[in-house]
Amino acid sequence: MNAKEQISSAQMAILMYQTVLGTAILLLPSATTALAGRDMWLTPIIGSVCGFVMVWVAYRLHQYYPDQSVFGYMESILGKYISKIVGFVFLLFNLHILGATVRDYSEFIVGNFFKKTPLIVVAASMVLVCAFAVRAGIEVIARCVQLFIPIVLLLLLLTIFFIIPDMKLTNLLPFLEHGLVPPIKGSLIVQGWFCQFVLISYLYPTLKDPHKALKWAHISVAAAAFTMVIMNLAILLLMGTLAGRILYPVLFASRYIMLADFFEHVEAMIMMIWVLGTFSKLSLFYYTFAVGAADWLKLTSYRSIVLPLGVLITVMSIWVSNNLQELAHFISTSGTFYILTGFVVFPILLWAIASVRRRVSQP
Repeated sequence: MNAKEQISSAQMAILMYQTVLGTAILLLPSATTALAGRDMWLTPIIGSVCGFVMVWVAYRLHQYYPDQSVFGYMESILGKYISKIVGFVFLLFNLHILGATVRDYSEFIVGNFFKKTPLIVVAASMVLVCAFAVRAGIEVIARCVQLFIPIVLLLLLLTIFFIIPDMKLTNLLPFLEHGLVPPIKGSLIVQGWFCQFVLISYLYPTLKDPHKALKWAHISVAAAAFTMVIMNLAILLLMGTLAGRILYPVLFASRYIMLADFFEHVEAMIMMIWVLGTFSKLSLFYYTFAVGAADWLKLTSYRSIVLPLGVLITVMSIWVSNNLQELAHFISTSGTFYILTGFVVFPILLWAIASVRRRVSQP
């Protein structure tokens, strides 16, 4: 890795915030309403616990192996041969997640805006743009996200502000009608996003000030949870439980906006949020995938394999699902446990094994 390629802990926090929210803003309100009903706004608060836990796990692993990459300390923990097998499986897992994210983005764009554009064109275009960012390095990705985040937040605030007249406080009631079980069930889906904070593990070697990383990571998790709560509340107050039957409630909400008979059809704002959010998310996931693959192959630089990996990601995005409905069903059901296995269970197992090995080796 280039020694000059460094970011601050604050930049890392902004990058992770946008990565987690990149697709959550559009997808989570529907999935959480379907499970938690009127209490769906509580699900990010409960689900954020997963984010705080994964931030701590990433921090502890970095403390144990401060001079090693993720695949480097995976070998130290599991041994040379087992780590090769596990590392390959983990790379396939990352490829599948990347493919599903690209497909989700492409289906949204083609289904709502560019209806005559082939899916493969939209997918390949986004992957190519992300490939240029990944080749440029993590510092460029972080600076791009810093540039985008004010735009995304402004567009979100405008969307919420313009739908305030149509909101109804009665949609919040009855509160906890069926107890805490529905919000807890809904929070499992939210955890599928918050667990992605474990990707901080890949960013530790690039930090100028790693001693500040834990504080900024906690701020990032809290900010993401707060934003999700506000967005969920806005959708709930506008639509009530109807949001659970609409795939993209935020897009649907934008169609309510009409001011003075001339300011209407502002779906383009939502498309911009989706494009910028997906770019941020894909770029970080793509970067970690490329860095991990380079470590697994024992390459001196990840940049030489960025474009070939981009081809694999594009192909996976087409292969991963037959249609949008199938993909949405996967994300809201078994996909949640699939993601939690890779981003929660596996890192916690690594940390547990590393902790045991350290205790055994100490006199």
